[in-house]
Amino acid sequence: MKILIIVFSPGGNTLKVAHMIETAFQKKNQEVQLIDITANNEYLYNPNLREKLRLDLKGVDVIFIGAPVYAGHAEQNILTLIKALPKPENGIKNLAVPFVTYGGVHSSIALEEMGKQLKKRKYKSLLGIKMVARHNLTRTFSVIINKNKPGCVENCLVDQAIEKICDLLHDEKRNICDQSTSFKYSSLKRRVVFHLLSQESFHKKYKNVSINSEKCIGCNMCISICPVNLFKSEGEKIVFARDKNNCILCAECFHACPAGAVEHPYIEKARLRLKDGKIKLEEEASAIYTL
Repeated sequence: MKILIIVFSPGGNTLKVAHMIETAFQKKNQEVQLIDITANNEYLYNPNLREKLRLDLKGVDVIFIGAPVYAGHAEQNILTLIKALPKPENGIKNLAVPFVTYGGVHSSIALEEMGKQLKKRKYKSLLGIKMVARHNLTRTFSVIINKNKPGCVENCLVDQAIEKICDLLHDEKRNICDQSTSFKYSSLKRRVVFHLLSQESFHKKYKNVSINSEKCIGCNMCISICPVNLFKSEGEKIVFARDKNNCILCAECFHACPAGAVEHPYIEKARLRLKDGKIKLEEEASAIYTL
């Protein structure tokens, strides 16, 4: 069995879970390939993304797709990738497993919308995985939400999920059904609100990150850390390589800058929304979803 894991991981949490999945399959002597599309222009800005994915999926039995949760939604770059998936045919199998990581406040409809988009592309979700993780925006807050997550509990949950999948795929009498209906675990009210309000509707007006040229020391940390390659260097100055609308408000540049030159207005908005890290968190923090 060959497994492909595709992950977008601005702060490293989703990649950590991807490595847990990779290790779990390797323990079962399965072939695993992991593709991290973070800061990878071949996936983020490729006009021929579908053809690129067609090549990646050849000979793959199950594709795992991982995304962080932003404003109750699966991060937009992963949703774009799912929409670009080639339909299962000509050697491309139709089995998938979406997984998300989130800061613990709420995961809302992220897993649900990934399952929905996979189904539109004719893929069956074997199950869905939700993993609690450190809320990276809270690194400068009074309380860092889920500071040491994902950890041992989440690793055990991954092992359980992989065991379920292997048992299912090795059952010769198996009848594989799409499990995405089980991803609708959030309350009806929350689901309605987030289906009406897109990720962009929450974030658009805060995409005005800037570099204070008087503070900037030209270390290029913002360039190397940005998951969507937003910055570039021109002489001694850091400038925007792309439209600011490509910013995903992950604040990795803000936290990495040693000179405090990155001005990121969303940090203070997040501090208020998250009550300086003391907000109530979602119950059943990490879970496997299946019918």
